[in-house]
Amino acid sequence: MRRGFTLIELLVVIAIIAILAAILFPVFARAREKARQSSCLSNVKQLVLGILMYVQDYDEVFIPGALPMQAPPAPTDGDEWDEVIRPYIKNEQIRQCPSAPRTWVRGYGWNYQNFGYYYGSHGSGWCTALALVMEPASTILIGDNPDSGMYGAGGRYLYGPSQSAPPADGIGNVSGRHNDGANYGFVDGHAKWLSRNDAAGQDALWTQAAD
Repeated sequence: MRRGFTLIELLVVIAIIAILAAILFPVFARAREKARQSSCLSNVKQLVLGILMYVQDYDEVFIPGALPMQAPPAPTDGDEWDEVIRPYIKNEQIRQCPSAPRTWVRGYGWNYQNFGYYYGSHGSGWCTALALVMEPASTILIGDNPDSGMYGAGGRYLYGPSQSAPPADGIGNVSGRHNDGANYGFVDGHAKWLSRNDAAGQDALWTQAAD
């Protein structure tokens, strides 16, 4: 005669499955995020190369965070940095981090502390010359937008830790959406992942351009 499972045996099997699920699901989630992190890193790399091509075409001077629109009768709003480099990237999708909320206009921000923001007209105002960046391999140019912080999330700028108030909240201005870290593009053209603590704890990453 064939004997079925007892209630105790079924409960044991269910408990084992639950334990395995609890162990494996976070691993799967991290693996999926790792894949998105790699895709994001590729985006950042392409954006940085687009920026550097722009810099070479404009006398080795960086874009500020935004430029005025030149359409007549007069400038009324800003063209953002990632829109200015459109002729150099030819791909709209790389402007969006695969891990960023779909509601965000952009997935990446511009290093406000080093490279400026909106100004009066193209050719005047605050722009940083490439020659003024003393350590291009360790100076952040763009990167994943912060997820929180005093300046909000998903904006066009990266403010970095020194722009936070109070200073102890500096980590709030640094993204951690890729396995508690973020991808950054540097002035020399390379891109890499930094943990949230490393990015927030090294102010020199954000402020190495000469005055």
